[in-house]
Amino acid sequence: MSESPQLVTQLLKAVVAYTWFFETCDETVLDDDTALKQQEYAGYLLNQLSDADKHRVADELATLAASEPDPAYQQFLKTFAFAMGLAEPQDG
Repeated sequence: MSESPQLVTQLLKAVVAYTWFFETCDETVLDDDTALKQQEYAGYLLNQLSDADKHRVADELATLAASEPDPAYQQFLKTFAFAMGLAEPQDG
Protein backbone atom coordinates (compact mmCIF):
# COMPACT_ATOMS: atom_id res chain seq x y z
CA MET A 1 0.00 0.00 0.00
CA SER A 2 1.43 3.36 -0.97
CA GLU A 3 1.49 6.16 1.56
CA SER A 4 -0.97 9.02 1.21
CA PRO A 5 0.19 12.26 2.87
CA GLN A 6 -3.34 13.66 2.63
CA LEU A 7 -4.68 10.63 4.52
CA VAL A 8 -2.22 11.19 7.36
CA THR A 9 -3.06 14.90 7.50
CA GLN A 10 -6.81 14.32 7.54
CA LEU A 11 -6.58 11.62 10.22
CA LEU A 12 -4.41 13.89 12.36
CA LYS A 13 -6.91 16.72 11.92
CA ALA A 14 -9.67 14.38 13.14
CA VAL A 15 -7.69 13.29 16.21
CA VAL A 16 -6.86 16.88 17.12
CA ALA A 17 -10.46 18.05 16.54
CA TYR A 18 -11.87 15.40 18.86
CA THR A 19 -9.21 16.11 21.46
CA TRP A 20 -10.04 19.84 21.20
CA PHE A 21 -13.68 18.96 21.81
CA PHE A 22 -12.77 17.00 24.96
CA GLU A 23 -10.57 19.88 26.10
CA THR A 24 -13.12 22.63 25.58
CA CYS A 25 -16.56 21.14 26.20
CA ASP A 26 -18.17 21.87 29.53
CA GLU A 27 -19.68 19.42 31.98
CA THR A 28 -23.19 20.00 30.60
CA VAL A 29 -22.02 18.28 27.40
CA LEU A 30 -19.62 15.70 28.82
CA ASP A 31 -18.42 15.18 32.36
CA ASP A 32 -14.84 16.23 33.05
CA ASP A 33 -13.66 12.75 34.07
CA THR A 34 -14.87 11.19 30.82
CA ALA A 35 -13.30 13.98 28.75
CA LEU A 36 -9.97 13.54 30.54
CA LYS A 37 -10.12 9.76 30.15
CA GLN A 38 -10.65 10.13 26.39
CA GLN A 39 -7.76 12.60 26.08
CA GLU A 40 -5.47 10.27 28.00
CA TYR A 41 -6.49 7.36 25.79
CA ALA A 42 -5.72 9.39 22.66
CA GLY A 43 -2.29 10.17 24.13
CA TYR A 44 -1.74 6.50 24.93
CA LEU A 45 -2.58 5.47 21.36
CA LEU A 46 -0.36 8.16 19.85
CA ASN A 47 2.52 7.09 22.06
CA GLN A 48 2.44 3.67 20.41
CA LEU A 49 3.94 5.32 17.30
CA SER A 50 7.60 4.91 16.45
CA ASP A 51 9.91 7.82 17.23
CA ALA A 52 10.06 8.65 13.51
CA ASP A 53 6.27 8.74 13.29
CA LYS A 54 6.06 10.89 16.44
CA HIS A 55 8.42 13.38 14.77
CA ARG A 56 6.28 13.28 11.64
CA VAL A 57 3.14 14.01 13.68
CA ALA A 58 4.90 16.90 15.43
CA ASP A 59 6.03 18.31 12.07
CA GLU A 60 2.53 18.00 10.63
CA LEU A 61 1.06 19.72 13.70
CA ALA A 62 3.49 22.62 13.22
CA THR A 63 2.35 22.94 9.60
CA LEU A 64 -1.31 22.90 10.62
CA ALA A 65 -0.68 25.49 13.35
CA ALA A 66 1.07 27.82 10.91
CA SER A 67 -2.05 28.02 8.75
CA GLU A 68 -4.66 28.11 11.55
CA PRO A 69 -6.49 31.45 11.80
CA ASP A 70 -8.08 30.86 15.25
CA PRO A 71 -5.46 31.90 17.86
CA ALA A 72 -6.78 29.54 20.55
CA TYR A 73 -6.86 26.54 18.23
CA GLN A 74 -3.48 27.51 16.79
CA GLN A 75 -1.99 27.44 20.31
CA PHE A 76 -3.65 24.07 20.93
CA LEU A 77 -2.03 22.72 17.76
CA LYS A 78 1.36 24.13 18.77
CA THR A 79 1.24 22.40 22.16
CA PHE A 80 -0.56 19.20 21.14
CA ALA A 81 2.56 17.06 20.57
CA PHE A 82 3.98 18.02 23.97
CA ALA A 83 0.62 17.60 25.73
CA MET A 84 0.29 14.10 24.29
CA GLY A 85 3.83 13.17 25.27
CA LEU A 86 5.10 12.99 21.68
CA ALA A 87 7.67 15.78 21.87
CA GLU A 88 9.61 18.05 24.20
CA PRO A 89 8.24 21.57 24.71
CA GLN A 90 9.23 24.10 22.06
CA ASP A 91 10.87 27.40 22.99
CA GLY A 92 8.95 30.52 21.98
